[in-house]
Amino acid sequence: MQHELMNLFAVPVYKASLGRKFTDSELEFFNSQLQQPVQAISNFSSENKYVLNAPEMGGLKKLAEEHLSEYFTTVYDTANDAKLVITQSWLSLTGKGGSHHTHSHPNSIASGVIYISLAANDGINFYRDEDRQWFDLKPRQQNYYNAYSYFIEAKAADIIIFPSHIKHGVREVEQDIHRVSLAFNTFISGEIGREEFSNQLRIDVKP
Repeated sequence: MQHELMNLFAVPVYKASLGRKFTDSELEFFNSQLQQPVQAISNFSSENKYVLNAPEMGGLKKLAEEHLSEYFTTVYDTANDAKLVITQSWLSLTGKGGSHHTHSHPNSIASGVIYISLAANDGINFYRDEDRQWFDLKPRQQNYYNAYSYFIEAKAADIIIFPSHIKHGVREVEQDIHRVSLAFNTFISGEIGREEFSNQLRIDVKP
């Protein structure tokens, strides 16, 4: 049966490789920031919530901004004089038996994760908004359309960018490792809306 299936209003999840290894100074900085981590719900986080603003992170921040610009241009293709600016950024540390609870990121447009070290077959889980699903059907085989959750595998030096309101989490770490990732939030800086619609607004976000 000939047909066309259109994936309207899809959730855009961006994945890429940074294209290089982390430098010794970057690795030393990560280690220093996690010497005294703060307890999160089921793992640990750096006390510093602006790690990408550190001088040691200049090269890595530039790479993150380049991928963020590609995401913003591709997904929104806006005529407004606007861009996404990284606001807060932090490190997460998860050991054996730890995980990262299902959550979303308020006060952010798109969020990103840079993977520094992780287990084999590791990555991130995304979850469908069950509040919009008023019936339940058991999938014969999961696909993009019927899955309750979707797992995206990642490796060291990968970056994943996604809409901040999408629920996501990390399953329990089973290997005896230190799983380290760097996450960041963003917000629009510049002009949004349209003057003729009386909804134009200028936002100046300080990174």
